[in-house]
Amino acid sequence: MKHSAQVIIVGAGPVGLLTALALAQENVSVIVLEADAKVSDAPRASVYFPSTITALDKLGMLQDVTAASERGISFATRIPEFGFISEIQHSVMKGITYEYQLHCGQDELALIAIRHAEKVGVDIRFNHRVLALSQDSHGVALTVMTPEGEQVLKADYVIGCDGARSTIRKLLDLSFDGHTWPTRFVATNVYCNFTKHGYCPANIMLDPIDGGVVMSLGKPDFWRVTYAEDGTLAPETHRERIMQRYARIMPKDEPFELVASNPYTIHQRAASSFRVGRTLLAGDAAHATNPLGGLGLTGGLWDGMILADLLAAVLRNESKDDVLDQWAIERKRVFWEVASAGASENKRMVEEKDPIQRRLDMERLQATADNPEAGRQMMLYPFKLIGDVIRPGSRWEGTDPTPNAGIDLSQRQSQFR
Repeated sequence: MKHSAQVIIVGAGPVGLLTALALAQENVSVIVLEADAKVSDAPRASVYFPSTITALDKLGMLQDVTAASERGISFATRIPEFGFISEIQHSVMKGITYEYQLHCGQDELALIAIRHAEKVGVDIRFNHRVLALSQDSHGVALTVMTPEGEQVLKADYVIGCDGARSTIRKLLDLSFDGHTWPTRFVATNVYCNFTKHGYCPANIMLDPIDGGVVMSLGKPDFWRVTYAEDGTLAPETHRERIMQRYARIMPKDEPFELVASNPYTIHQRAASSFRVGRTLLAGDAAHATNPLGGLGLTGGLWDGMILADLLAAVLRNESKDDVLDQWAIERKRVFWEVASAGASENKRMVEEKDPIQRRLDMERLQATADNPEAGRQMMLYPFKLIGDVIRPGSRWEGTDPTPNAGIDLSQRQSQFR
């Protein structure tokens, strides 16, 4: 077993695995380390926008991901209190980008990424937990607990993709700046025929008590239902409260089967720096946002795609090392100005209590649904997560379709406005 690679990635979630695949496709040797024994199947991300589909296509994964997914062609916002439902059809994107989004579990995406990554030589090691990190101007050394005992692995660069509780971020002694919300989210996977009751594959529910999301997971009658609860309640007893919430939010008289649930604390936080020497952070290790609007995984994926291209160019001596500083600064800007700002406004709308503001939100939502140009702007918002540090001539150059579509997203603050 090799004890070195050009790049070691810590964390075998979608961001880490897709970044590894992108690097390997640039002929970079990559080892991926994962502390757990297998890919996590806890309920997490489930919807992939055209901006993500673009990356999956260029990585050569789109056919396999599509086969495991449901194709969503519309998006609905529901306000039960007012009996309000507005829909935006993805056909407003015709001639600009993909006219659909894909729905499948994050674990499915990770398993597909593993198959593609291993085909191009990525070495993926489960049950490998990082204990210590040291680095100098020549490389990084990781002390790792493995099934065979402690080992030291070396790389030119290390990328921490190991989640919001990142070991790599802590070993770098970086702060995780921002705030934690007083509520937590409970994500559940459930078999239920929501389609029979008129639900689109993607639904945002605006309600100060029972607001959240209802999303298809790509299999017949298999759905994600996510809602908020008081963060002072014990997370280990969350399952005792699920049926009480389901009694209010599930379709009336429709049978269902709860499959899995996952309570998680939600943040608006980012590391004080996304780069320290030859170690970089991407995805939730670098930044964490509430998931309303799906901007967390989208932003993390683009952290990795752009970093993989720049890092490969650095390793080939085609770019200077300081381009990684530019990447770190730009990805932090994109998080705070795009992902966090949009997700925070989405959360505000979902939980809004003031009746006057709720009606104003409803009027804006209807106006967006009635105006194809406004609908296009909303659907194109995730492309802002690509940012501006793209190497000329890279495969990502020209990926953002908004300038050619004549659309200015510079003032956008929400996917729903």
